[in-house]
Amino acid sequence: MKLAPTAFALSLLALGCTRAESQGGLTLEKKLPATFAQLSNVVELGNGRVAFADTKAKLFFTADLDTGKLDTLGTHVDSLPANAPAEQYKFPGWVAHLGADTVALVDFSGLRTTLWNEAGKPLGVLPIASVSGNTPVLVYDTVGYGYKVDYQAVIGGGEPGRVLRPDSIPVLRIGLGSGKVDTVANLASPEYGDAVFGEQTQQAAKVFAPNDFFGVLPNGTAWLARGHENRVDWRATDGTWTRGKSHEYEKLQVTQADRDRVLAQVRERGKAFGMPQDLQVRYPFADTKAPFDFALGRPNGEVWLQRPRAQEDAPLTYDVFNRKGSWQRSIEFPRGASLAGFGEKGAIYASVKDAGGERTVARFTLR
Repeated sequence: MKLAPTAFALSLLALGCTRAESQGGLTLEKKLPATFAQLSNVVELGNGRVAFADTKAKLFFTADLDTGKLDTLGTHVDSLPANAPAEQYKFPGWVAHLGADTVALVDFSGLRTTLWNEAGKPLGVLPIASVSGNTPVLVYDTVGYGYKVDYQAVIGGGEPGRVLRPDSIPVLRIGLGSGKVDTVANLASPEYGDAVFGEQTQQAAKVFAPNDFFGVLPNGTAWLARGHENRVDWRATDGTWTRGKSHEYEKLQVTQADRDRVLAQVRERGKAFGMPQDLQVRYPFADTKAPFDFALGRPNGEVWLQRPRAQEDAPLTYDVFNRKGSWQRSIEFPRGASLAGFGEKGAIYASVKDAGGERTVARFTLR
């Protein structure tokens, strides 16, 4: 038996998604007329514009929500050589705002990050130190740092046959200019169980078990959402930590329908890796769902934690924690909508699904 998560097995850390009394709601302001197959996060630019990617069509966009104008940036290519120009990408998967007029596009397949200005002009490839494997850096502040979870601390540092089960997983801070690397936080290690793929048995993270999430505010202040305690801790720029207060939550049982749905997703995602669809697959599941399965920080110092759902098609509810780590309120989204990003002036961006299953970008305000 070995600890060797496959690419699609690692992605299950984020799978799974109770409806609760909402103490606040959302008012729809604008929605793009165009639809997309699968959206990334949404980053706000200037003058009501946004940047995002369609991760299924593998295209990078900017759009004006006030006018509905949509622009496709750069060029998707099937093959991306090491010296490819910045305007080319293979699998645009995440967008970040690095401050001022600079937007970063993370290419999951090309394993690089390209820089663009808000007008949509490619500026170049971000030179970032390669540490702890080739997984991309997704989290950035606006003061010169990128942040990366060191998953190699779990899978054995790239050494074949080596099994590690550490109590925590380090979060690395990488100086974009200097290349200096230090550890700024430690996530709790996932819970593991046996996964079976045909005749092979390996260790994999339990689906629906608690996981920690990490993020930063633009000024480098960091937050850490603790899955086992359902709380949010904060790290000031001087390295001082503030421990948040745990919030009680309803523990939802993992049902057979949940298991069937996840295994169907495993098979679907496995197609891209050549997994035979008749292969025997068993996956480890937690008995109850975690208090949250996704977390996103707001520039005003809030962290929104997405509750799991009892039914897959139920509206999503988010628990909002403030800068002191205290729970403030719950926000229920419209059915079919999920949180995708925040704006500086109180805008809340969502990925909204229509009756046909396609998605678009919408901007809401709190009421």
